[in-house]
Amino acid sequence: MSPKHKHFTQLTVTTAEWEHLLAPISEDAPTGESLRYDQTYDQIKEARRYDEPSLPQGDWKTELKKANWEDARYLCIEALTTRSKDLQITAWLMEAWLHLHGYQGLKEGLRLFISLSEKYWDNLYPPIEDGDLDYRLSPLVWLNEKLSTQLGHVPITAPTTNDAELYTFNEREFAWWLDNRSSEEKEAAKAEGKPTRSQFLTSATLTPRAFYVHLAADLQSVIDYTDQLNQLINKYGGEQAPSVGKFRQRLEDIQNIVKAILKEKPGETEDDTETIDEEEAVLSSSRAQRKAPIRSRDDAYRSLAEAAEYLVKTEPHSPTPYLVKRAIKWGNMSLTELLMELVNNEQDLAAIYNLLGIKDK
Repeated sequence: MSPKHKHFTQLTVTTAEWEHLLAPISEDAPTGESLRYDQTYDQIKEARRYDEPSLPQGDWKTELKKANWEDARYLCIEALTTRSKDLQITAWLMEAWLHLHGYQGLKEGLRLFISLSEKYWDNLYPPIEDGDLDYRLSPLVWLNEKLSTQLGHVPITAPTTNDAELYTFNEREFAWWLDNRSSEEKEAAKAEGKPTRSQFLTSATLTPRAFYVHLAADLQSVIDYTDQLNQLINKYGGEQAPSVGKFRQRLEDIQNIVKAILKEKPGETEDDTETIDEEEAVLSSSRAQRKAPIRSRDDAYRSLAEAAEYLVKTEPHSPTPYLVKRAIKWGNMSLTELLMELVNNEQDLAAIYNLLGIKDK
Protein backbone atom coordinates (compact mmCIF):
# COMPACT_ATOMS: atom_id res chain seq x y z
CA MET A 1 0.00 0.00 0.00
CA SER A 2 1.46 3.36 -0.98
CA PRO A 3 1.72 5.93 1.82
CA LYS A 4 -0.75 8.33 0.21
CA HIS A 5 -2.46 8.81 3.59
CA LYS A 6 -1.28 7.86 7.04
CA HIS A 7 -2.96 6.67 10.20
CA PHE A 8 -3.38 9.52 12.67
CA THR A 9 -1.63 9.57 16.01
CA GLN A 10 -3.58 9.79 19.25
CA LEU A 11 -3.88 13.33 20.64
CA THR A 12 -3.40 13.45 24.39
CA VAL A 13 -3.70 16.85 26.06
CA THR A 14 -2.83 16.44 29.74
CA THR A 15 -4.53 18.47 32.46
CA ALA A 16 -1.30 20.43 32.97
CA GLU A 17 -1.02 21.21 29.23
CA TRP A 18 -4.66 22.27 29.08
CA GLU A 19 -4.25 24.57 32.08
CA HIS A 20 -1.12 26.03 30.47
CA LEU A 21 -3.06 26.83 27.29
CA LEU A 22 -5.78 28.60 29.29
CA ALA A 23 -3.50 30.34 31.83
CA PRO A 24 -3.03 34.14 31.62
CA ILE A 25 0.04 35.33 29.74
CA SER A 26 0.93 37.56 32.71
CA GLU A 27 -0.73 39.30 35.65
CA ASP A 28 -0.50 42.71 33.98
CA ALA A 29 -1.65 41.51 30.57
CA PRO A 30 -3.66 38.28 30.88
CA THR A 31 -4.27 38.05 27.11
CA GLY A 32 -0.81 39.28 26.12
CA GLU A 33 -0.22 41.37 23.02
CA SER A 34 -1.39 41.55 19.43
CA LEU A 35 0.72 39.47 17.05
CA ARG A 36 -1.02 40.65 13.91
CA TYR A 37 2.11 42.34 12.54
CA ASP A 38 4.59 40.11 14.35
CA GLN A 39 6.76 37.59 12.50
CA THR A 40 4.97 34.83 14.45
CA TYR A 41 1.92 35.24 12.20
CA ASP A 42 4.10 34.94 9.10
CA GLN A 43 5.92 31.88 10.46
CA ILE A 44 2.65 30.09 11.19
CA LYS A 45 1.25 30.98 7.77
CA GLU A 46 4.37 29.62 6.07
CA ALA A 47 4.24 26.38 8.08
CA ARG A 48 0.58 25.96 7.09
CA ARG A 49 1.03 26.79 3.42
CA TYR A 50 0.68 23.97 0.91
CA ASP A 51 0.03 23.59 -2.80
CA GLU A 52 -3.20 21.84 -3.71
CA PRO A 53 -2.18 18.78 -5.79
CA SER A 54 -5.50 18.69 -7.67
CA LEU A 55 -4.95 22.15 -9.23
CA PRO A 56 -3.41 22.29 -12.73
CA GLN A 57 0.25 23.40 -12.87
CA GLY A 58 0.49 24.09 -16.59
CA ASP A 59 3.64 23.34 -18.57
CA TRP A 60 6.07 24.29 -15.79
CA LYS A 61 5.64 21.68 -13.10
CA THR A 62 7.46 22.24 -9.82
CA GLU A 63 7.66 20.28 -6.60
CA LEU A 64 4.53 20.90 -4.56
CA LYS A 65 4.92 22.74 -1.26
CA LYS A 66 3.72 20.60 1.66
CA ALA A 67 2.51 22.03 4.94
CA ASN A 68 4.55 21.29 8.05
CA TRP A 69 1.74 20.70 10.52
CA GLU A 70 4.09 19.79 13.37
CA ASP A 71 5.81 23.18 13.04
CA ALA A 72 2.44 24.93 12.80
CA ARG A 73 1.24 23.14 15.94
CA TYR A 74 4.39 24.05 17.88
CA LEU A 75 4.31 27.72 16.81
CA CYS A 76 0.62 28.07 17.69
CA ILE A 77 0.98 26.51 21.14
CA GLU A 78 4.10 28.59 21.86
CA ALA A 79 2.26 31.78 20.90
CA LEU A 80 -0.90 30.95 22.88
CA THR A 81 1.01 30.08 26.06
CA THR A 82 3.68 32.81 26.05
CA ARG A 83 2.60 35.69 23.80
CA SER A 84 -1.08 36.13 23.04
CA LYS A 85 -4.56 34.71 23.56
CA ASP A 86 -5.48 35.01 19.89
CA LEU A 87 -8.50 33.31 18.33
CA GLN A 88 -6.98 33.25 14.85
CA ILE A 89 -3.95 31.40 16.18
CA THR A 90 -6.34 29.10 18.06
CA ALA A 91 -8.16 28.40 14.79
CA TRP A 92 -4.83 27.62 13.09
CA LEU A 93 -3.96 25.24 15.94
CA MET A 94 -7.32 23.56 15.36
CA GLU A 95 -6.37 23.13 11.70
CA ALA A 96 -2.96 21.65 12.58
CA TRP A 97 -4.54 19.23 15.06
CA LEU A 98 -7.06 18.19 12.39
CA HIS A 99 -4.26 17.27 9.98
CA LEU A 100 -2.20 15.54 12.67
CA HIS A 101 -4.91 13.80 14.68
CA GLY A 102 -8.08 13.76 12.57
CA TYR A 103 -11.48 14.59 14.02
CA GLN A 104 -10.25 13.98 17.55
CA GLY A 105 -7.81 16.86 17.02
CA LEU A 106 -10.58 19.02 15.61
CA LYS A 107 -12.68 18.28 18.69
CA GLU A 108 -9.92 19.44 21.04
CA GLY A 109 -9.37 22.55 18.92
CA LEU A 110 -13.04 23.52 19.15
CA ARG A 111 -13.00 22.91 22.90
CA LEU A 112 -10.00 25.23 23.27
CA PHE A 113 -11.61 27.92 21.09
CA ILE A 114 -14.75 27.84 23.25
CA SER A 115 -12.84 27.82 26.55
CA LEU A 116 -10.65 30.80 25.62
CA SER A 117 -13.68 32.74 24.39
CA GLU A 118 -15.60 32.13 27.61
CA LYS A 119 -12.66 33.07 29.82
CA TYR A 120 -11.21 36.10 28.02
CA TRP A 121 -13.83 37.41 25.57
CA ASP A 122 -13.53 41.12 26.39
CA ASN A 123 -9.75 41.23 25.88
CA LEU A 124 -9.01 38.50 23.34
CA TYR A 125 -7.21 39.02 20.05
CA PRO A 126 -8.08 39.93 17.37
CA PRO A 127 -9.44 42.94 19.32
CA ILE A 128 -12.88 44.49 19.12
CA GLU A 129 -12.37 47.83 17.34
CA ASP A 130 -14.70 50.65 18.40
CA GLY A 131 -17.53 48.24 19.06
CA ASP A 132 -17.12 46.61 15.64
CA LEU A 133 -16.89 42.81 15.99
CA ASP A 134 -15.83 42.05 12.41
CA TYR A 135 -12.14 41.67 13.22
CA ARG A 136 -12.81 39.66 16.39
CA LEU A 137 -15.16 37.31 14.56
CA SER A 138 -12.99 36.90 11.45
CA PRO A 139 -11.49 33.57 12.69
CA LEU A 140 -15.01 32.13 12.67
CA VAL A 141 -15.56 33.28 9.10
CA TRP A 142 -12.28 31.54 8.22
CA LEU A 143 -13.44 28.38 10.01
CA ASN A 144 -16.71 28.32 8.07
CA GLU A 145 -15.27 29.19 4.66
CA LYS A 146 -11.76 27.70 4.70
CA LEU A 147 -11.45 25.02 7.38
CA SER A 148 -14.73 23.45 6.25
CA THR A 149 -13.10 22.59 2.91
CA GLN A 150 -10.38 20.62 4.72
CA LEU A 151 -12.75 18.40 6.74
CA GLY A 152 -12.96 15.89 3.91
CA HIS A 153 -9.18 15.32 3.85
CA VAL A 154 -9.32 12.97 6.85
CA PRO A 155 -9.23 9.21 6.04
CA ILE A 156 -12.52 7.46 6.75
CA THR A 157 -11.21 3.97 6.01
CA ALA A 158 -8.43 2.07 7.80
CA PRO A 159 -7.99 -1.38 6.21
CA THR A 160 -6.05 -3.87 8.31
CA THR A 161 -4.28 -5.44 5.31
CA ASN A 162 -1.97 -4.09 2.63
CA ASP A 163 -4.48 -4.77 -0.14
CA ALA A 164 -6.28 -1.43 0.05
CA GLU A 165 -5.49 2.25 0.50
CA LEU A 166 -6.78 4.57 3.18
CA TYR A 167 -9.42 6.81 1.58
CA THR A 168 -10.89 10.15 2.60
CA PHE A 169 -14.43 11.50 2.39
CA ASN A 170 -13.38 13.70 -0.55
CA GLU A 171 -12.04 10.65 -2.38
CA ARG A 172 -15.26 8.80 -1.65
CA GLU A 173 -17.27 11.67 -3.16
CA PHE A 174 -15.07 11.67 -6.26
CA ALA A 175 -15.37 7.88 -6.65
CA TRP A 176 -19.18 8.06 -6.61
CA TRP A 177 -19.12 10.91 -9.12
CA LEU A 178 -16.73 8.96 -11.34
CA ASP A 179 -19.01 5.92 -11.23
CA ASN A 180 -21.49 7.73 -13.50
CA ARG A 181 -18.94 9.01 -16.01
CA SER A 182 -17.86 7.55 -19.35
CA SER A 183 -15.36 4.72 -19.76
CA GLU A 184 -12.81 7.19 -21.13
CA GLU A 185 -13.11 9.42 -18.07
CA LYS A 186 -12.78 6.41 -15.79
CA GLU A 187 -9.64 5.24 -17.55
CA ALA A 188 -8.12 8.73 -17.37
CA ALA A 189 -8.89 8.97 -13.66
CA LYS A 190 -7.43 5.51 -13.08
CA ALA A 191 -4.23 6.54 -14.86
CA GLU A 192 -3.96 9.50 -12.48
CA GLY A 193 -4.34 7.22 -9.47
CA LYS A 194 -7.84 8.41 -8.60
CA PRO A 195 -9.94 5.97 -6.53
CA THR A 196 -12.90 4.08 -7.92
CA ARG A 197 -16.11 3.15 -6.16
CA SER A 198 -15.07 -0.50 -5.90
CA GLN A 199 -11.68 0.46 -4.43
CA PHE A 200 -13.32 2.57 -1.74
CA LEU A 201 -15.81 -0.19 -0.93
CA THR A 202 -13.01 -2.75 -0.66
CA SER A 203 -11.11 -0.45 1.70
CA ALA A 204 -14.22 0.07 3.85
CA THR A 205 -14.92 -3.68 3.84
CA LEU A 206 -11.42 -4.39 5.16
CA THR A 207 -11.74 -1.74 7.90
CA PRO A 208 -12.76 -3.07 11.35
CA ARG A 209 -16.09 -2.06 12.81
CA ALA A 210 -14.40 -0.62 15.91
CA PHE A 211 -12.71 2.02 13.76
CA TYR A 212 -16.11 3.31 12.61
CA VAL A 213 -17.59 3.19 16.11
CA HIS A 214 -14.84 5.51 17.34
CA LEU A 215 -14.94 7.66 14.20
CA ALA A 216 -18.70 8.17 14.56
CA ALA A 217 -18.24 9.11 18.23
CA ASP A 218 -15.53 11.66 17.38
CA LEU A 219 -17.68 13.21 14.66
CA GLN A 220 -20.66 13.48 17.01
CA SER A 221 -18.46 15.21 19.60
CA VAL A 222 -17.23 17.66 16.96
CA ILE A 223 -20.81 18.44 15.93
CA ASP A 224 -21.80 18.94 19.58
CA TYR A 225 -18.89 21.37 20.11
CA THR A 226 -19.83 23.16 16.88
CA ASP A 227 -23.33 23.69 18.29
CA GLN A 228 -21.82 25.04 21.52
CA LEU A 229 -19.63 27.37 19.49
CA ASN A 230 -22.65 28.58 17.53
CA GLN A 231 -24.48 29.41 20.77
CA LEU A 232 -21.40 31.28 22.00
CA ILE A 233 -21.15 33.29 18.76
CA ASN A 234 -24.80 34.30 18.98
CA LYS A 235 -24.37 35.25 22.65
CA TYR A 236 -21.38 37.53 22.07
CA GLY A 237 -21.90 38.53 18.45
CA GLY A 238 -25.62 39.18 18.32
CA GLU A 239 -26.64 40.42 14.88
CA GLN A 240 -22.99 40.48 13.77
CA ALA A 241 -22.52 36.78 14.52
CA PRO A 242 -21.29 34.87 11.44
CA SER A 243 -22.74 31.53 10.43
CA VAL A 244 -20.91 28.23 10.89
CA GLY A 245 -23.57 26.42 8.89
CA LYS A 246 -21.28 25.32 6.06
CA PHE A 247 -18.80 23.87 8.57
CA ARG A 248 -21.52 21.97 10.41
CA GLN A 249 -23.18 20.68 7.24
CA ARG A 250 -19.90 19.26 5.99
CA LEU A 251 -19.48 17.41 9.29
CA GLU A 252 -23.01 16.01 8.98
CA ASP A 253 -22.32 14.83 5.42
CA ILE A 254 -19.25 12.93 6.60
CA GLN A 255 -21.06 11.55 9.64
CA ASN A 256 -23.91 10.24 7.45
CA ILE A 257 -21.47 8.25 5.30
CA VAL A 258 -19.71 6.85 8.38
CA LYS A 259 -23.06 5.81 9.88
CA ALA A 260 -24.09 4.16 6.61
CA ILE A 261 -20.87 2.13 6.54
CA LEU A 262 -21.26 1.23 10.21
CA LYS A 263 -24.81 0.03 9.57
CA GLU A 264 -23.41 -2.52 7.11
CA LYS A 265 -21.06 -3.90 9.78
CA PRO A 266 -23.13 -5.91 12.27
CA GLY A 267 -21.17 -7.58 15.02
CA GLU A 268 -20.17 -6.74 18.55
CA THR A 269 -22.38 -4.34 20.50
CA GLU A 270 -21.69 -0.62 20.79
CA ASP A 271 -20.96 -1.04 24.51
CA ASP A 272 -18.34 -3.70 23.80
CA THR A 273 -16.46 -1.64 21.21
CA GLU A 274 -16.63 1.56 23.23
CA THR A 275 -14.55 -0.07 25.95
CA ILE A 276 -11.72 -0.80 23.53
CA ASP A 277 -8.70 1.43 24.06
CA GLU A 278 -8.55 4.16 21.37
CA GLU A 279 -4.96 3.35 20.51
CA GLU A 280 -5.67 -0.38 20.15
CA ALA A 281 -9.09 -0.19 18.50
CA VAL A 282 -8.03 -1.43 15.09
CA LEU A 283 -5.65 -4.15 16.30
CA SER A 284 -7.98 -5.43 19.02
CA SER A 285 -10.88 -5.63 16.61
CA SER A 286 -8.75 -7.49 14.08
CA ARG A 287 -7.81 -10.10 16.68
CA ALA A 288 -11.42 -10.41 17.81
CA GLN A 289 -12.61 -10.90 14.25
CA ARG A 290 -10.31 -13.91 13.81
CA LYS A 291 -11.71 -15.58 16.93
CA ALA A 292 -15.38 -14.76 16.38
CA PRO A 293 -17.66 -16.50 13.86
CA ILE A 294 -18.32 -14.77 10.55
CA ARG A 295 -21.45 -12.65 10.96
CA SER A 296 -21.42 -10.39 7.94
CA ARG A 297 -20.18 -9.93 4.41
CA ASP A 298 -17.42 -7.62 5.68
CA ASP A 299 -16.30 -10.26 8.18
CA ALA A 300 -16.01 -12.80 5.38
CA TYR A 301 -13.97 -10.55 3.10
CA ARG A 302 -11.71 -9.43 5.94
CA SER A 303 -11.06 -13.07 6.87
CA LEU A 304 -10.19 -13.81 3.24
CA ALA A 305 -7.79 -10.86 3.18
CA GLU A 306 -6.05 -12.00 6.37
CA ALA A 307 -5.76 -15.54 5.01
CA ALA A 308 -4.26 -14.21 1.78
CA GLU A 309 -1.73 -12.13 3.75
CA TYR A 310 -0.68 -15.24 5.66
CA LEU A 311 -0.31 -17.31 2.50
CA VAL A 312 1.79 -14.63 0.80
CA LYS A 313 4.30 -14.91 3.66
CA THR A 314 4.27 -18.70 3.97
CA GLU A 315 3.79 -19.67 0.30
CA PRO A 316 5.12 -16.71 -1.72
CA HIS A 317 5.35 -18.74 -4.94
CA SER A 318 1.77 -20.02 -4.78
CA PRO A 319 -0.84 -18.28 -7.00
CA THR A 320 -3.58 -18.90 -4.43
CA PRO A 321 -3.22 -15.77 -2.23
CA TYR A 322 -3.10 -13.51 -5.29
CA LEU A 323 -6.26 -15.08 -6.70
CA VAL A 324 -7.96 -14.56 -3.32
CA LYS A 325 -6.90 -10.91 -3.29
CA ARG A 326 -8.31 -10.45 -6.77
CA ALA A 327 -11.58 -12.08 -5.68
CA ILE A 328 -11.84 -9.59 -2.81
CA LYS A 329 -11.39 -6.74 -5.28
CA TRP A 330 -14.03 -8.22 -7.59
CA GLY A 331 -16.46 -8.55 -4.72
CA ASN A 332 -16.94 -4.77 -4.59
CA MET A 333 -17.17 -4.21 -8.33
CA SER A 334 -20.31 -3.70 -10.33
CA LEU A 335 -20.94 -6.16 -13.18
CA THR A 336 -19.88 -3.51 -15.69
CA GLU A 337 -16.59 -2.87 -13.89
CA LEU A 338 -15.91 -6.59 -13.60
CA LEU A 339 -16.51 -7.19 -17.30
CA MET A 340 -14.23 -4.27 -18.22
CA GLU A 341 -11.45 -5.81 -16.14
CA LEU A 342 -11.91 -9.37 -17.42
CA VAL A 343 -12.51 -8.69 -21.12
CA ASN A 344 -9.85 -6.73 -23.00
CA ASN A 345 -11.29 -6.96 -26.51
CA GLU A 346 -13.77 -4.12 -27.06
CA GLN A 347 -15.81 -6.09 -29.61
CA ASP A 348 -16.18 -9.04 -27.24
CA LEU A 349 -17.11 -6.65 -24.44
CA ALA A 350 -19.74 -4.97 -26.62
CA ALA A 351 -21.17 -8.38 -27.53
CA ILE A 352 -21.46 -9.34 -23.86
CA TYR A 353 -23.12 -5.99 -23.06
CA ASN A 354 -25.60 -6.57 -25.86
CA LEU A 355 -26.35 -10.12 -24.67
CA LEU A 356 -26.95 -8.96 -21.11
CA GLY A 357 -28.83 -5.83 -22.11
CA ILE A 358 -26.27 -3.52 -20.51
CA LYS A 359 -25.80 -0.06 -21.98
CA ASP A 360 -22.12 0.52 -22.80
CA LYS A 361 -20.96 3.62 -20.94
